[in-house]
This record gives sequence, C-alpha cells and structure tokens, in this order.
Amino acid sequence: MLNEQECKLFYDLTWSLQYFVNQKLNILPAIKSLDDYIALEMEQKLLVRNALYENIGLIDDYINDNPQKFSSEELAQVRDWKHFVKDKFYIERHLKKYSIFISSNDKVYAVSGVSQPLSDLIDKSYLPHMTDAVLLPFANKIIYDGLLLHYSIHFGSNFSSELKDTYLMAKNNGAIIESLTAEPKSQVMPKMTKNWQAEMRDLSKIAQGLRGGQGQPALNSSIFSLIKAAIELGELATVVPHDSNALWKAYNRAARALDKTEKTLYYMD
Repeated sequence: MLNEQECKLFYDLTWSLQYFVNQKLNILPAIKSLDDYIALEMEQKLLVRNALYENIGLIDDYINDNPQKFSSEELAQVRDWKHFVKDKFYIERHLKKYSIFISSNDKVYAVSGVSQPLSDLIDKSYLPHMTDAVLLPFANKIIYDGLLLHYSIHFGSNFSSELKDTYLMAKNNGAIIESLTAEPKSQVMPKMTKNWQAEMRDLSKIAQGLRGGQGQPALNSSIFSLIKAAIELGELATVVPHDSNALWKAYNRAARALDKTEKTLYYMD
C-alpha cells in the first residue's frame, strides 16, 4: 500500500480534483466547500468520480487553475491520471507486493492498496471477487482511486480456473502490467538454463521403433502413439519455444492420442 505521506497526498489531490469537478459540472449543488465534499458518503462521491472520467479534460482545467496551490510535482501526479483504466475487474489473488486485477479484456494489473492492503479489504476466501474500479498511476505504483463497487457473486471452479490461467499466462510471459505511464516493456523470453535438444532427439529415435499390432495388446498401439506425440511436443519446445502455433498443433496431436488411450482403457474395462 502507499506509505502515510503518499496516502495523505493522494487523498488531498483526489478530493480536491473531485470537488473542482463538482463545481464545474454542478453535480451536487448543495456542496459549497472542499470540507463539505470530503465529508460526503462514498455513494455521492461515486457520482462525481464517474463524471470526472467521462470528462477527463477537466484534469487540464484543474491543473491550470490549481485552486489548492499544489506544487508542480504534485500536479504532475494528477496529470498522469489521464492514463486511468476504468473497467469491471476480477481480483484474482493477493500477493506480497500487490493484488492481481484482471480486466474484462484479460489484461492483468498489479494493484496496490491506498491506506490499507487490499487483502485487508477483501479476504482471500472471497476471491475471485468482481468489482468496478478506476486504476490510477501514483507513486510509481498502480492503485485504485479509493472507491470500489463490489458485486456479491460466487464464481464456480471453471471460471476461477480460467482467471488463474489468465494470471499464470501473463506471469510466464512477463505481461503483468505494473505501470500505467511507462512504455510497454518489450517481451523478453527467459533463456533456457540447459539445451535439451540432443536428449529429445535421442528419445525421438527410440520412440520411432515403437510399433503396436502383431498380436500385442491393443493398448500398446495407442500408448506408443501418445509417447511419440508427447516427444514431438517436447522437441518443439526445445527447438522453437516461441512458436505457439506449432506448439499448439503438436499439443492437439498429443491430446488426441491421449483421448484414444483413454477410450482403449475404457473398453478394456
């Protein structure tokens, strides 16, 4: 989460900006001072917050007017909020450094809490958890803007597994987004610590000699096909580890061989 100084600055900036938006758009006309705005319930602040992100140009007006006389460095933090991400997110897990938010288009974000860790707000037993949120860059982190709209929905194991797969794929590909303002990192694939090509070639040569039929149990034929398909997939993984198209084709061949083996075992029973 943010430290105490960062947290105070964030709320000073965000309530000041939202009060400015309220004055400009006259959303809550009874509110006549910043203190009145800060004292509002979250439901009322949500109206102003949503209006802000529908009229994002008001950030430039706020910076130009600078009604609270913030420093240029502090205003630069507000300017960065034009890189906001507003969406429906699934909080998939809490990690030591941040929580994992997955957007509706399967982008994976590393999100920190503001005044307390998100794991204190939403216990891990309630994950995955769906929420409407606005993500903002602040203090070299991604945070949410202090307002979360929760949905009391229980997700089944299949959907939870899909979210887990989305997270793991982003993690393995270095695609977890940790900054909203930095240029996207060029994807760097991990280097292999050992070259297994020679071993895989040897296994392939051995596997080519596996033949079913000729009075052998029916299971041998499907098992041998499965072994060959698995070795082919392993060979590709060592030779062209970045060619996902080729890897998926080899995987599908192995999956078909596995299905055939399963059916053979079923009929044996």
